[in-house]
Amino acid sequence: MSASGETLERVLGSLVAATEGRTPFTLGFLGTTGTDGGPRVRAVIIREVDRAAGRVMVATNSLSRKVEEIDHQPRVALTLYDDDSGVQLRIRGHAAVVEDEKERRRAWERFSPNSHQLYASRLVPGTPRPDQPVDGPGDDETAVERFAWIRIDMTDLDWLDLSGDPHIRWQFSRDGGGWHGQEIVP
Repeated sequence: MSASGETLERVLGSLVAATEGRTPFTLGFLGTTGTDGGPRVRAVIIREVDRAAGRVMVATNSLSRKVEEIDHQPRVALTLYDDDSGVQLRIRGHAAVVEDEKERRRAWERFSPNSHQLYASRLVPGTPRPDQPVDGPGDDETAVERFAWIRIDMTDLDWLDLSGDPHIRWQFSRDGGGWHGQEIVP
């Protein structure tokens, strides 16, 4: 296997591992463009990776601002960092909220009951807390309705390994069905 192929395998393998157990790449930082044109960044958990399709999946509350921002401007960036190994991965791609109900429900079923409860609140993320308590938690149907499954179709990967001297950096671009990579100056 070529150096490019080995590095790409390491990159994609690290993403898959992040969905199979807690790794430094499980938590990443998603950058979107706000509806006002300004940058927005927030933490997300990598929930699923489809290597063949070049896709990463994350979940969020359907009423969160990031859903509106993705609808407004689907180009996103996702940054992950492994402090233990000194590796940074930056991903660029196009995001969309999954509309297919069957796919969304399939993802929902894989979440734990504790995770389901995160979506049951009747409160809207990012809004001021009400002065009066809200009547109890929302029900299961509210939770399902609030669950948004977001697909990020990766277009570019930037892998920077800072662990050695010299540092090593690879960039990969996806066109059609495959990845093309080259080592670049860190």
